[in-house]
Amino acid sequence: MSILRKIALGLVLLVLILLGLVAWMLRSRAEEIPDELPAINVAEADPQKLVIPGGGGLGDLVLADLKGRTVYIIVEDRESMAARESSAMSRAMARWVYPDDVSGFAVGDAEGFGLLASKIEEFVGPMRPELRLPLYIDFQGAVTKTFKLPKGHVGIVVLDPSGAVVYRHSGKMEPAEIEKLRNLLGATLPAPAPAPAFKVGELDNAACAGRTCALVFLGGPVARKDIPGGRQGFDGSTDDSMKQFAKPDVRLAGIVVDSDAKLDPGKVSAQLVGQIDGAELKRWKTTPDSAEARAAFQIPAGEAALVVLDPQGNVVMRELGRVPMYKFGVLSEFIGVELSDRDEP
Repeated sequence: MSILRKIALGLVLLVLILLGLVAWMLRSRAEEIPDELPAINVAEADPQKLVIPGGGGLGDLVLADLKGRTVYIIVEDRESMAARESSAMSRAMARWVYPDDVSGFAVGDAEGFGLLASKIEEFVGPMRPELRLPLYIDFQGAVTKTFKLPKGHVGIVVLDPSGAVVYRHSGKMEPAEIEKLRNLLGATLPAPAPAPAFKVGELDNAACAGRTCALVFLGGPVARKDIPGGRQGFDGSTDDSMKQFAKPDVRLAGIVVDSDAKLDPGKVSAQLVGQIDGAELKRWKTTPDSAEARAAFQIPAGEAALVVLDPQGNVVMRELGRVPMYKFGVLSEFIGVELSDRDEP
């Protein structure tokens, strides 16, 4: 056998091994959710001895150091995220107002992916500022094992100030369970904030009565070709696209383009204050920048902003500058559009 043939066979074998390894790593690990979660075995794995190494500038997560506070931990893995099991819970929790003595943490269960740790951290790093909670990657599956949570499902654990586990839940949450969690954490819903008297393009207080109104203010013109996503979107590397999407004007213009064809005009009115060159908008109405409109919602000149009014005329969202991605879910709930489904042209 020639040396070239030996090398070729060796490469084929290596590829097959790598493919087998990837298939093993990506196999489904989802377990059935029992009617009652197994009891925590403190002798086997004491929650107060749990330490999750930090990453991306985060210190280690040491539960014993958090005594005196109410602590909640949300655990997800690739399967629960793909199934969007946490969607309703996360969107509700993103709106709550929490007591000062409550701390929350997110944990990504990446057991079995230790070989890819550096790549995973490289990917997660830029995402951390976009998240509501500090994100830890658990390559040992220690959180899931300690709190006896089924693999492949979103899980949440609450510890009281003494460090005792007072609540565990696995899988999708129904509204009643979400309300139970809110009460347990002592969280409240934001107080209603009636909209000021305003006139923005075709929208004013009367036009928005009984319907949701969304207003996007751009700090300057944006071109469709500068917005990542879609066939007409920004043409660049993944890193360049992420940097582009971090720009407040580009991000808000992306929300406009993404949601335009999906909005229900019978329920939602949408007004863009500014200009997106090269975009043919159907639902979003466009009007030039207006000092009066900005003044009504206390938006500084030249700053990007998002304002949403509910059908009762309350301001339920008012975001200045870059809107973090975790708030996309909250916006999706208000305007009835899944912003994570970027299938626009």
